[in-house]
Amino acid sequence: MIKVNLIHYYMTWLFKFSALLLLFSFSRVYSESCIPSIQDTSAVKSGLFDSDDYLDIIITMDFDSVMNDTSETPSYHSVRISYRNEDSSWISLDAEIRVRGNFRKKSENCDFPPFKLRFGKKDRTNTIFENARELKMVTHCQSDISEWEQYVIQEYLIYRLYEVLSDISYRTRLLKVTYTDKNDPGMTLRRFSFFIEYPDLLEERLNGHMIGVQTVIPENVDWEHYVLISFFQYLIINTDWSLPIMHNTDLISLDYFKPPVPVPFDFDWSGLINIPYKVPTLAGMQTRIAERVYKGPCLNNKEAKRIKKLFEEKKSDLFNVYIDCPYLNDDLKIETLNKLQLFFQILEDKYIFNSVFINKCK
Repeated sequence: MIKVNLIHYYMTWLFKFSALLLLFSFSRVYSESCIPSIQDTSAVKSGLFDSDDYLDIIITMDFDSVMNDTSETPSYHSVRISYRNEDSSWISLDAEIRVRGNFRKKSENCDFPPFKLRFGKKDRTNTIFENARELKMVTHCQSDISEWEQYVIQEYLIYRLYEVLSDISYRTRLLKVTYTDKNDPGMTLRRFSFFIEYPDLLEERLNGHMIGVQTVIPENVDWEHYVLISFFQYLIINTDWSLPIMHNTDLISLDYFKPPVPVPFDFDWSGLINIPYKVPTLAGMQTRIAERVYKGPCLNNKEAKRIKKLFEEKKSDLFNVYIDCPYLNDDLKIETLNKLQLFFQILEDKYIFNSVFINKCK
């Protein structure tokens, strides 16, 4: 693994790109979605993941029963889900919910845990959830600090970044959720959240099947996607992943005669977001400082140039994910775009590029 001190580059380009972005923002009208659509927007979109607009939903549940069930094997609890349909009417259905995750579900780390939703076949028929038997739900972690809602949007946008680079990726849907305590209807909380496509939906959409293994030899997976993910994780300043031990990485087989394809997920520890989680150290608890570290495979010149070309061709689309998002505040937008720009400065600097991606194995 190579760590490169890029403070000089960062400081140089921070001012230049910030000024450029401000000028650019005056000449561009923001769209109402967080990623540019490549489909005909005149068509009616009814699928859960077929729209880029946020879905307005209400979740009515027993707060105490759900929130306090944080054991290793939490139980499902009955909830009522209501969502605003395309014609602005509300549709309601029964579902089940439980807390999920490891780090986030601990009360010392988050006062609001992430969830997993489960729908009965009969309940979800003729609703937007018809094809979604189960869903992961990413929440805001801290309820009393407004910045945490922005962190949710930032992680959602990282999923959208990867969708720009590969169709073999988990789709997401941004949500505006009103949480209501069924024992105290006056107790409500409204925050951004997002759904993540569950593996069975990914299987169905791509006509493949998930491979449930805990370890894998990197040379036995699709090499192009392994390199792509490695560059992507470097782009978003994330080291909280590993292909060999299948950490925050899934495998899907799309062809029996070809290697399976890795699919990344869970980006909340990314430095592109820089969530101020506290981590234990010898001196006590402190905020982790994220660094760009390349954890991918050794590349030769030809392989490195090929992946570099892909990112350069997708540069505008990657930047537009943030530029076109009206829900992320301007300060975070500029800060994130500067971090993305620094990545492309690394690609353009021959010495640093070779040091990080090629010479690391020599």
